[in-house]
Amino acid sequence: MKPKAPNIETILILIMSAGLFVTSLPSIIHLTLLNFPYHSQFLEQTNVLSNLLVTYGLALLVIAILSYICSLNGSTLVSQLNKQHTEILSELRKAVILSIQYCFDSENGTIWLFLALVIGAGLRGYFLFQPMRYDEAYTFLNFVNQDLSHLFFYPLPNNHVLHSILAKASTLIWGVHPASIRMTAFLAGVGLIPLIFCLCRTLKQSGVFASISAAVFPYLILYSTNARGYSLLVFLTLGLALIGAQTVKKISVSGAMIFSSIAALGMFTIPSMLFPIASIYCWLACLLIIMGHPHKTILYKFVIPSGLMTIAFTIILYTPVIFVSNGIESIVANRFVQSQPWQEFLSQICSHFQETFSDFSRDIPKTILLTGIMLVIIGIYSSVKKREWAILLILPSILFASIIVFLAKHKIPFPRTWIYVIPFILLVADSGFTYIIEKVQHKIQLFSKVTAFIVGAVIAVSLISTNKITNYPDTGTFPEAQIVAKYLKSVMTTNDRIVVRVPADWPTYFYLWYYGVPEFKTETNPESRKEFFIVQKSRCSIMDMTDKPVINLLNSGDMALYQAVVIEYQ
Repeated sequence: MKPKAPNIETILILIMSAGLFVTSLPSIIHLTLLNFPYHSQFLEQTNVLSNLLVTYGLALLVIAILSYICSLNGSTLVSQLNKQHTEILSELRKAVILSIQYCFDSENGTIWLFLALVIGAGLRGYFLFQPMRYDEAYTFLNFVNQDLSHLFFYPLPNNHVLHSILAKASTLIWGVHPASIRMTAFLAGVGLIPLIFCLCRTLKQSGVFASISAAVFPYLILYSTNARGYSLLVFLTLGLALIGAQTVKKISVSGAMIFSSIAALGMFTIPSMLFPIASIYCWLACLLIIMGHPHKTILYKFVIPSGLMTIAFTIILYTPVIFVSNGIESIVANRFVQSQPWQEFLSQICSHFQETFSDFSRDIPKTILLTGIMLVIIGIYSSVKKREWAILLILPSILFASIIVFLAKHKIPFPRTWIYVIPFILLVADSGFTYIIEKVQHKIQLFSKVTAFIVGAVIAVSLISTNKITNYPDTGTFPEAQIVAKYLKSVMTTNDRIVVRVPADWPTYFYLWYYGVPEFKTETNPESRKEFFIVQKSRCSIMDMTDKPVINLLNSGDMALYQAVVIEYQ
C-alpha cells in the first residue's frame, strides 16, 4: 500500500507555531531588539511580547490540529475556511436583505423612518457644536491627537479604542474641530434610529414609537454628541440584536461568526460591552430553547462557537493595545473596574440605580414618561397574549444577564454604562403602541402615529430652545473654556503657567491648543514669567487655589480668570 503523502498545510502551520514558541524566549527578543533604533523602549515590553508570541503559538498549534483533522477527511483547513467564508457572506447578505425588507415592507414605513431620521439628525446636529467636555477633550488630546501608537495606548478607560481610531480618521478627513471629533458618535447616534426601527419590524412591531423616541431621547442625544464610544456601543448592541434575531432562525457556525465579529467590535470599543453581549446571548439562547432546538445543538452550534470566536476576535483586536500598554493590567484591573468590597458595593446599589434612572429620565416630561411606562406594561401584556416570546423575553434576559455580570464584578459603574438598555425599553413600549393602534380604525392609526411625531418634534424644539443638552454636567463641563482660551491667546507668552482644576482643566487645555496659544506650563517653573489662575466658581474659589496676591482679569458665567501679582523687592 502506497504511504499517504504528508499534509503540507499542517506541517507549515506547525513550523510557524514552533517558530513563535522559539522566538518568544525573552533572551532572543532581547538580542533581536538590540539593533533597533528605539530598543530601550521596546526592551521594557519584552515579557509582554513574549506572552503574545506564546499565545499566538498556542493558537497556531490548535489550528494545526484542526488542519490535521480536516486532512483525515480528505480536505484542507483552507478549503473549509473558504467554504465557511462563502457561507458567511451569503448569510450576511440574506440577513441584511431580510432586515431591509422587514423595515421597508410598505411605503408608510419608509415615511415614518425618514421623519424620525430628519428629527434625530437635526437635533443631534444642533448639539454637535456644543463646547467640548472634560472626558472627550482628555481623550482627544492624549490619544487621538498623538501618533498612531497612542490610539492603542490604554492607561485607563478613557480611551475607547475603536472610537478613537474612527475619530482619528474623521479628523484626518475633515480637519480638527469639535464637530469632526464627534462625527463617529454622531453617525452612530443617527444610525441607531434605523437600527431600532428595523429591529422592531423584524419582531413584527410598527417601529414608529421606538424610532421617534430614540430620535429625541435626551440621554441618547447627549452621547451622540459626545466624542466617546457610548453611542457606538448602543449602535453595535442593536446590530448584535438584529443579526442575532436573524441568526436564530437558522443557527450555524457561519452565523455565529458574524454575530461574534460584531460582539468583538463592541468589546474593542468599550470593555463594558460585556454587559450587552451577555444580555443578547441570554435572549437568543432563550429563544432557541423555546423554538425547540435540542440543547446540544444550541450549545455546539451557537453558544460555544460564538463564545470562543468572540474571545478570539477580541484578543486579536486588542493585541496592539496589549503590546503598546505593556500588558492587560490597565485593561482588566484599572481602578475604575477593580471589584469593591462586598459591603461597600451593596451599600451603593440603591443610590446607583436611583441616579441611573434620574439621568435616563432627565428632561422627559412626566406625562410622556408615564405614557412610556404604560406602553411598556401594555407591551408585556400583548406579548404574553400573542405569545410573542422575542418581545416578552428581551427585557428579562437583559436584566438577568446584566445583573449576573454586575454581581460577578461587584463594582459600581458609571450610570452611562447601562445606556444600552434604553433602546430595548423603547422596543417593548413600541410593542404596546402597536397593540393599541392595531385595534383602531385606519384613520385613528394614522392620527396616533402623526401625534407621536408631533410630540417628538415638540420635544426636539424644546431641547434646542432651552439648550438642555449643553447644560448637562455629564463627563465634566466647563463651557467658558472657549472664552478664557481666546482671552489668554492675546496675553500669554511661551512658558507662562496656568493653574486650573478638574473638570475645567482639560476643556481649557483643548481650547488653548485649538486656538494656538503658546506652549504653557501646568507645574511651578522658574522660567514662568506670568501665572494665571482659572477658577470654575461653582467648584472652588481663588482662595482655594492660591494665597498669592492676584488681580481679576475676566469674569464670565461660571468662570473667573486671575493673574498672580509679581512683587518686586528693592
